[in-house]
Parts: sequence; structure tokens; C-alpha cells
Amino acid sequence: MSGTVLLVSNRRPTDSGGRAEKVATRKRLLENHGWHVVVAHAPEPYVSGFPEALARCLRTGYREGVDAVVSINNPFHLHLLGYLTSRALRTPWLAEIRDPIATHPDRDPDSPVTWAAKAVERLVVREADHVVWFDGIQLPDDYFERYDVPDERVVQLPPIGYEKAKFDAAGRADYETFTVTYAGSFYEGWIEPYTFIDGLETYVERTGERDLRAQFYGDWNDDYQRAVERAGVADLVETHDFVPHEEIVPVLKGTDVLLYVGGDDPGNRLNLPSKLWDYVGAQRPILAVVDPSFRVADFIETHGLGLVADVDDPDAVADALVAFRDDYEFTPDDSVFEEYTRERSAERIAGVLDDITES
Repeated sequence: MSGTVLLVSNRRPTDSGGRAEKVATRKRLLENHGWHVVVAHAPEPYVSGFPEALARCLRTGYREGVDAVVSINNPFHLHLLGYLTSRALRTPWLAEIRDPIATHPDRDPDSPVTWAAKAVERLVVREADHVVWFDGIQLPDDYFERYDVPDERVVQLPPIGYEKAKFDAAGRADYETFTVTYAGSFYEGWIEPYTFIDGLETYVERTGERDLRAQFYGDWNDDYQRAVERAGVADLVETHDFVPHEEIVPVLKGTDVLLYVGGDDPGNRLNLPSKLWDYVGAQRPILAVVDPSFRVADFIETHGLGLVADVDDPDAVADALVAFRDDYEFTPDDSVFEEYTRERSAERIAGVLDDITES
């Protein structure tokens, strides 16, 4: 089976940022399975802009003669757009849960927004022809058992993974100095680089070595800069703005160590974030500064992908840096590079689209 699918998203494939890159990748990979993807853009403001977004979805769907509608959250109202559009067009509706809806860890559980999210989640599970959700988001495996719906309606997909073809084809940056690279965002009070900065200071004090570079692509602010200056490591740190995904891939592949900062917020205990998959695709050792009890820490250690330092332990960061430079052997489980790919997850989604349109 093949056809045209309408993808309801708050990002266009040509926009900047990680979510837009995922939309562009999904569009390209589904077309390899015979599914032409057209995107209905539903940008902010989400509430006052809802009627216009719905009209845009309907116009695009009618014009393109779509065979199915797919909606992806966040934000969760995109699923309401998907539902209304699919009913008006009389096409199957596939709801893709990319983040928790009713139990999102960043949302007050008693807020009106959460009440609305719970209502949308019930709508999704009961009305969508199929619901797919990725292993690795902050939901337990048995989460959807609370709903009295057929088991086959809700399909768990493997983690989103990395785009293997893109990483295989990309070049590799060449660095003369031992280099640690972080690529992505920071979040105040949650995911911040202070433990790594303190660990880098400890490493320099312990070893006396300064032939190391830590480079950060993405968020950086004055507080972080003051922290590296107080630690006496400002000359070891380089900062860069966000760059397009195709430009960061060679950087990741060429670095000596990839820095992951995951914090210790219990809401992220089950999370396998999208940043992790780019790091997996780069096939370079990972230094994870994260609560060791989190799933991402277990994943990295189980597959031999790097070392874990507790988020409150700068000494552990220094220990890891010493190990990476001295005697660490990067011998990961090679199956991880074949199993966790976007090509694989796109194939599964194409199969679900085939199922709901054939039936």
C-alpha cells in the first residue's frame, strides 16, 4: 500500500531546530516506503490560531487528496487538529505520541492545561485508528492499559533512533587537541553544565594538563561563562551557536568524547532523549552527567557506549576525563548501531499506515 499522508505539525521541514529536522527526516524516509508526506503547519498562537490552523489542514487535505492523517505532539492540541481533520476528510487517523500528553513532567498536574491534556489523551486513545508511541519517552510500558481499548490499537515503536544513512555518509571533523563536545540545549535549574565545569576544573588541578578543548554548540549564557572563568578553565572552553543538523554530524563524529547532561529530575527517569541517538550515530564515547539510576545511564553502560558521572559529583567527571584520555577502550555492542535507527522506526510507521488504510 502507498499513498499520501497529511502530517499535522507545528514545525515545517524547512524550519530550523531539532523538531523540524525530525519532520524533514520523517517525510524523506516515509517516501522511501511509498508514502508521500504533505505537512499542514499549525504554528503559534495555538489557541487563537486554532481555527486558522484547522482550515489550513482541511484545505491541504482536500487539495492533496490525502489517504490518511497523522498528528504528532507536542503540543498536544495537534492531535485535536488531526482528529477533526480526519473526520472531515473521512480518512484514517494515526496519532503519534512523541511526548507524554496527560502526564508531561513539565506541567502542573492540577492546572487547567493538564485537564485539557487528559481529555485530548482520552480522545486519542479511543478515537484514533491507531496510536503509536516511541519506547524511550517518559511513559512506563504498561501506561495505556488504563484505557479499555483493543491492545492492537496502541503500538509501541522502538526508540526513534538516528538516521544511519546520513551519519554513514557524513565526513568527520579533525581536531588536533583532545576534544569534548556538547550539542543541544540547556534548561535553567534542570539541565545545566555546572557539574561538568567543576569536573573540568578538578581534572586540570589533578593532572596539570590543559591540552583539552570543551566545545558547546547551542545554548550558552553569561552565568555559564562566569562559571568557567571562576573555575579557571575559560581558555579550554569554546562556544558556538546552534548549527544545522548536517553541519553538526561531522563535529560529533570527529570529537573524542561526547558530553551528555541529563540532570536528576525524576520526571526524566524513563527518558531516552533524541540527543542520545545522534550521539549513538556518531559512534564516539559518551560522558553522561546524569542520575545513575536513570534509564539513559543504564542504556549507555549496558551497551558499552561510555561512562556515567553522577550529576552532583564533579570528581566523577574528572575521573571519567582521566579514563577517556588514558586507558578507556571504546568497545560498544555493535548491534546498537543497527537496531536504533530512524530508518527502522520509519519502516514500522509505514507498516501501520498500510494497515489502517487497507482496512
